[in-house]
Amino acid sequence: MNCTEIEKMIAAARACLGTPFHHQGRTPQVGLDCIGLTVVALGATGVEVRDRTDYAHRPNGASLLAALKEHGGQQVERIEAGDVLVFRYDHQPQHVAIATSEKTMIHSFAIAGRVVETEIGDYWKRRLVGVYRI
Repeated sequence: MNCTEIEKMIAAARACLGTPFHHQGRTPQVGLDCIGLTVVALGATGVEVRDRTDYAHRPNGASLLAALKEHGGQQVERIEAGDVLVFRYDHQPQHVAIATSEKTMIHSFAIAGRVVETEIGDYWKRRLVGVYRI
């Protein structure tokens, strides 16, 4: 993605801040899960996302990674704004976020109950299993 597309992606994600967390939610200001937020953010750049809602509360990590690759995601080492971050729970990838810088991210987080922008602190660094650039 170029700089303009990344700016659009981050702006779309930030416009969702405060949206309540809702499992399989896909509607900004009404309810989003982490995948829903990513679908909305990527959609703002013109990326046509083939959304999947056939996952349970504990999504299949292999399916999540396959979907990222299917949409052109390339795994990279260093976090940059606009990257999709993948985190593990229960020993497999199950949560995604949008990097807003090398140190911050936006995600719909069940524990917070809403879409939030947070630092990528130690808690998240320990769970980070992939950085994908689309």
